[in-house]
Amino acid sequence: MTIKSLSTNAQEEFLGGSHSKTYLNFVDYYGDMDYADKWISAAFGGEETKFSVAGNLDFGKFDVEGRAGEKIMCTSYAHNDYAYLIHHIHLYTHNILYKPASIRFGTSLLNVWMYVVGLLEKAAHNCNTSSDNADQIANWDKAVALYTGSEAREDGNGNTEGTGFFPYTMTQVECYKFGTCKKGDLSPTNMRIFEIFNNGKENLSSGSCTLVENNARVIKELMTVPLVQGVMRSMYALDNQDDSQETTQGMATAFAGAVLPLVNECSEGSAYTIHSDIMPGKATSGSYEVIKAAFERNYKCLGINCEDIGGLVNLQGDGYLKGAEACNDIKPVTSGSSSGGSGSVYKPPPSYSSTSSDESTPVSTPTSSYGSSSQSYATGSDGSDNTTLYIILAVCFGVLSFVFGFLIACICVNAKRSEKEIESIDKAVASTMSVTDEEKKDGDEGFVVPEEEII
Repeated sequence: MTIKSLSTNAQEEFLGGSHSKTYLNFVDYYGDMDYADKWISAAFGGEETKFSVAGNLDFGKFDVEGRAGEKIMCTSYAHNDYAYLIHHIHLYTHNILYKPASIRFGTSLLNVWMYVVGLLEKAAHNCNTSSDNADQIANWDKAVALYTGSEAREDGNGNTEGTGFFPYTMTQVECYKFGTCKKGDLSPTNMRIFEIFNNGKENLSSGSCTLVENNARVIKELMTVPLVQGVMRSMYALDNQDDSQETTQGMATAFAGAVLPLVNECSEGSAYTIHSDIMPGKATSGSYEVIKAAFERNYKCLGINCEDIGGLVNLQGDGYLKGAEACNDIKPVTSGSSSGGSGSVYKPPPSYSSTSSDESTPVSTPTSSYGSSSQSYATGSDGSDNTTLYIILAVCFGVLSFVFGFLIACICVNAKRSEKEIESIDKAVASTMSVTDEEKKDGDEGFVVPEEEII
């Protein structure tokens, strides 16, 4: 497998019987099956993408800096191909090594991001409730590996040169910059994604296919968070911080290329607005406020919320940057390093466990307020868990009703018995204390209680 093949083989991998709804959305937006490869190839050549539907870019409006990135050192390396660009880009024959911008971000976001989501949706689509899901578990494992990458980290200063470039690391970087985690902490988004990775694998093992579909959907929604953040961060720099660097413009273009098909599914107008403001040659005159508002209008449709995204924090002080606050008055996580941390935002990914030993019961996770409404990460629409709960409650109610009725009956019997005993005692006492007519004739007036005993 090569990075390029994640695009060129996508049609075979995700169409037909191997269905991926998200891949189809991307194809509908761009109009080409191998849109990611065409995007990267155009960036390499400084050419137009020439997509058949939407999302077209003219990389000829960028210098090599906007396409490849910032010049960082001279080298005697030979010209490198597509595969090598994950670490460094070496263009033309100038023996200059570049810190990548459009190409590096675009490679990871358009190729890897979509392939991870596609594998998850393929596993869910082909899940079988009554047979072995070994092939789908293998696809699920592959998705986890691609999401994480071989080097899941960055250097703690926001620089990713020579370190990890895949979605896990990008999510970590944006978390700190948007105030949803402290420096050195694990991103809440990454934490939830790995919880559902494990949950989905166990649901595949038990054949709980409805739950797997929900797992794949929620992971995709969570993976959308850093895409939105990347566009907003680069656009804020271009509009509000007078940053006209082509590297920043290239970053904005790449993040937008990955998220625009998702926004377009929600609102074609919002997608057009974002694309128009961020395309090469126009980003320096674009509006951060317009783009921020366009995203926020579609948070509910995208399955994310203000708390997930946060706002751009002031890394030299407290709170958010002016005009970059989170919506709904969400406050940033306290700034500064976490306790005992070194200050680096490097955080190893959570463990990805093996299949649960108990494969007979679907696995579910607690309900979360994630997204526009309360959603369960793993509960499906089949209602099997609720049915079991109702049966248990009905049995408990029946047992309690029986016990309560038995106690009432016992109390009534005891009460009836007590009445009979009292009546019997009264008769005996009356019999003992009765005075005969003969005794009255003898002058005895019967039993009289002495006055000193009267209370």
